Amino acid sequence: MADCIFCKIAKGEISSHKFYDDGEFIAILDINPNTEGQSLVIPREHHGPDISEMPDDVLGRFIVAAKKVAKQLRTKLPVKRCALVVEGTGVPHAHLKIFPMHGPEPEKVECDQPRVWFDRYVGYTTTFLGPRADDAKLAALAKRLR
Repeated sequence: MADCIFCKIAKGEISSHKFYDDGEFIAILDINPNTEGQSLVIPREHHGPDISEMPDDVLGRFIVAAKKVAKQLRTKLPVKRCALVVEGTGVPHAHLKIFPMHGPEPEKVECDQPRVWFDRYVGYTTTFLGPRADDAKLAALAKRLR
């Protein structure tokens, strides 16, 4: 897509801090990180932001590329885990965000965290737990989703 910033980055028309390239996917450091090493994995070919619309074979290779990038981050940074986020906002080009999880050992994290609930998407998401859901409402939703 001619005016897509990620297409331009993939073609080398816009500079980036690329550190992975397998020919089909690249990984670049996010220029607005909230943790050291926050990265984006993007396909060279333009795909829309909803990865559920990608062909299954491309999506499979996309996830494998993200797995390789996460391993590279874990090898080069002092982290044992990375979070993988598919957001689909900001740039209308499929991309996966990888967040190196700096801090306590994953098995030692004590989750004394706030509870958060959004009625609608507010521009970001969180992994904080929400309030305990009502089982009857969960059952009704599961039935609707089946």
